[in-house]
Amino acid sequence: MRKILMTNVRKPLLTASVAAIAMTAMPVYAQTAPAEDISNSGDIIVTAQKRSERLQDTPVPVTALDTTKLADRGLTRLQDYFTEVPGLSLNSQGNGKTNIILRGITTAAFGNPTVAVSIDDVPFGATNATADGQLVQPDLDPSDLERVEVLRGPQGTLYGASSLGGLIKYVTKDPSTESFSGRIQGDVNTVRKGEIGYAGRGAINVPLGDTAAVRASGYTRRSPGYVDNIVSGEKDVNRIDVVGGRVAFLYKPSDVVKVRLAAQHQYTKGDGTARTTTNFSLVPTVGDLEQRYLPDSGMFRTRSTLLTANIDLDFDAVNIHSVTGYGRNRNKERSDFSRSVGEPAAELANDMRTEKFSQELRFSGRPGETIEWMIGGFYTKENSKSLQKIERVTPITGAPVSPALTNIFTADFPTSYEELAAFGALTVNFSPKFNIQGGLRYSGNRQTIFELDSGEFAGTLPGDPAVVTADTAASDNSLTFLVVPQYKFSDDLMVYARVASGYRPGGPNGAIFSDPTLPKSYDADTTMNYEAGIKGSLFDRHFTFDISTYYIDWDKVHLQLVIDGLSIFTNGGKASSQGVEGAFQFRTDSGLTLSANGSYGVAKLEEDPPAAIPADKGTRLPFSPKFSGSISADQEFALNDQWTANIGGTVSHVGQRFGPFRPSTPVNSRLNLPSYTLFDLRLGIKNDDWSIDLYARNVTDKRGVLSAAAEGSQAVTGVFGVNYVQPRTFGISVARNF
Repeated sequence: MRKILMTNVRKPLLTASVAAIAMTAMPVYAQTAPAEDISNSGDIIVTAQKRSERLQDTPVPVTALDTTKLADRGLTRLQDYFTEVPGLSLNSQGNGKTNIILRGITTAAFGNPTVAVSIDDVPFGATNATADGQLVQPDLDPSDLERVEVLRGPQGTLYGASSLGGLIKYVTKDPSTESFSGRIQGDVNTVRKGEIGYAGRGAINVPLGDTAAVRASGYTRRSPGYVDNIVSGEKDVNRIDVVGGRVAFLYKPSDVVKVRLAAQHQYTKGDGTARTTTNFSLVPTVGDLEQRYLPDSGMFRTRSTLLTANIDLDFDAVNIHSVTGYGRNRNKERSDFSRSVGEPAAELANDMRTEKFSQELRFSGRPGETIEWMIGGFYTKENSKSLQKIERVTPITGAPVSPALTNIFTADFPTSYEELAAFGALTVNFSPKFNIQGGLRYSGNRQTIFELDSGEFAGTLPGDPAVVTADTAASDNSLTFLVVPQYKFSDDLMVYARVASGYRPGGPNGAIFSDPTLPKSYDADTTMNYEAGIKGSLFDRHFTFDISTYYIDWDKVHLQLVIDGLSIFTNGGKASSQGVEGAFQFRTDSGLTLSANGSYGVAKLEEDPPAAIPADKGTRLPFSPKFSGSISADQEFALNDQWTANIGGTVSHVGQRFGPFRPSTPVNSRLNLPSYTLFDLRLGIKNDDWSIDLYARNVTDKRGVLSAAAEGSQAVTGVFGVNYVQPRTFGISVARNF
């Protein structure tokens, strides 16, 4: 075997390309009001099922986040507000990459995504691990988002691949033909033991007559740094700068035709990782919020461009919906890799690029009929170029040494992924109160990879050639389904049961390994979700609630193998996740709002995994707590005829989690990520035109652990890196509407 001590190198996980067919359920309801009617009712409107409907009527556990409030409170990244969503957890790695986990469905920090992400129904990013599909997330600024919807539980029937655990759905703001309008906002904040951060946002909506409109927005922000590198002497190395914008065009010449075109771009820059240096017990070894890394390590640059076209044709007998997307993403990063390869100074450099096209076409019948239907098709094609290098560098500057000595290892592995799916749905409305939804989706995919390895570690045995190549392919297919009976006691109370499945594509591990016992490919894994939920409101809609309980059966689980530091995948047996989630809100006529959300769940292995995996039946899956949740209280009151004020606070808690699977021996054990509790406060005033908000986050300056990982050796005597939540932060936000 190759002597590559690359515990963190995602060595070409040789993926594949594909084709598919499917049938999916698109639930529709009798007596569902048109979108323009329900949008004026004061209810929360979501598009979780790819149509506008009341959150109260949606038989899916969904959390809809108010993006204006997020921006006003300085909550601009997913890691800032994930505790407001039941069942959502993160493994934020501090270098611009984040694992998103819903209901505990994950087994490693690196792999094919288990949570799908879409922007205006266009799937975002790579589907496979080789292009960092699980790690590179959009983390869009909330300035031009209508809302963020988080769908919990498998969504494979409607949203396809990678939605094993659920979906995060970004919904942008449409242009409006009604009037000229706009908004500008400025934000300044300061973090304890760190620097000053800022944000500036602006948006403008311009009608072009009665049938067309344009909306343009832009933003820039700096998330302040607070971690110091004692090797280079640099302060606040983990600052993040983001610049982005979006232009959208709406054309609606009649009630039949609606065309929405949009282009958006975001550039994210960081010059250092947020990880701090600790021991196995996560106790700092060089000082609070300090790290010991080579200069310039932790640098990352991420560029994301997305073009979308949404076309709706609303005829008397049928609706036609077309969703087209084209995206380009690129992520470059460097990290200190000295301890992993036993060199005085070495860095790992990654350069991952993905180009993705997708097209969905749906036909659906009119709502309100006894039998409602929908059929459609979906196609996507991805091409990714991935390059990894391990280079010797100069300890003082971090610059590469002489060319003859620089290259320790280089892997160049372009990949492709292609998927075709067909889907269909049928809803039978037995009465105005009771209906049953059912649907199927059949998907097929094909993946390819060509790999070229060079450098000192390219060979697997002494005497092997210095350059190794491989050209492999794999394919698989999957059938997902959905059955959902729903009963409405009234417009304000309903119950549902949900049986839904999800899948994640497998792929090839490649043909370059000399060990014939290693798996050359791995199959798709699937989840089956059994769920019951109740949603309602009481006391003249002053009290609302959403409660669900679930059991997820996970089969052919993807598991990561590390062989001589080389990462590949295999299929394990079964795992499960079960729990209960709830969200509650109580509002009084005097302006008091009390909100709470929480989840309690256990995700674990149900069978002993392959012998190479250091875990047993009953072992908890990584990165997810048993309990997490938050409680908020906000009081709004009038200052005069024009101005109102509000004051509030939030307490959020994240329970104990565990790191990746590790052998339990005296010198090598599994990381324990302790629980933490945060306190936030806020105060604001507003009128029709202005809003001014003050906020304090993490008031007690808690060092809550977002993620932790070994730096090289996995032994308990080794060195570890920890990413903490942002220290105590004070900020002010001022916004003007016009």
